[in-house]
Amino acid sequence: MRQAHSRSPKTYRCPFCGELLHATTEHVLIAPEGDVERRRHAHTQCVASERRAGRLPTQDEWLAAQPGGRTLRARLRRLLGIG
Repeated sequence: MRQAHSRSPKTYRCPFCGELLHATTEHVLIAPEGDVERRRHAHTQCVASERRAGRLPTQDEWLAAQPGGRTLRARLRRLLGIG
């Protein structure tokens, strides 16, 4: 999740409220589960609302909730049976 602002005349649709979002306005870029190929542009207020409701974890929060630990090293150690 990061702030975004562009001079491009593009228009996006916020995945949370469904309303139009112009690229020239302040907004947030989100990447579900860290997958930048699935990134979406969203209103800053919509993202804040989803965070307050507990429905939008940060990348660190999402990684911490994954089985085997939050770090790649911890996951590799578990997969290799050396942890």
